[in-house]
Amino acid sequence: MKKCMKLAVTTVVMGCLLSFPAFAAETRAEYKEAVTPIREELKALEEEMDAVRTENKALSARFSEIRQIRKETGELIISKDTWKKARELKTRIREVRSSMDSLSIKSLRTQARAAVKEKDFDAALKAMGEAMEQKQDRLDSLKEINAIWKQIDDLLEAEE
Repeated sequence: MKKCMKLAVTTVVMGCLLSFPAFAAETRAEYKEAVTPIREELKALEEEMDAVRTENKALSARFSEIRQIRKETGELIISKDTWKKARELKTRIREVRSSMDSLSIKSLRTQARAAVKEKDFDAALKAMGEAMEQKQDRLDSLKEINAIWKQIDDLLEAEE
């Protein structure tokens, strides 16, 4: 009885291990089917990122205006303490931007295209998956920057 159970378990495990390559994308059609949801997710992330970028630009306008007035006249239209806090928050934005990963999504997509041309569909799917993760990380960073801009805007609004 013990030998039959070991044999059955071994057979199931070997069957799973041998069928693993069957899950990989082996043809261009299978690759296209597997990459379609990734591309849709990338497009949705890009649209969300565009909205956050637009909001960031609008929020940064007041800070830039005050900085420009200070540059031209040499005087602040807000208190020095508020300006100092706003500049500290702006420094945090720079830190977040510098911590963003340097590997570009464009290069990952280029790697995926090259892998498809070489008919290495698994590598192409992996590169597209990495591109999606990278874009999600960038969106998270943009949202963090957006939150900091909102803090700066609230500071400047409270001063006026």
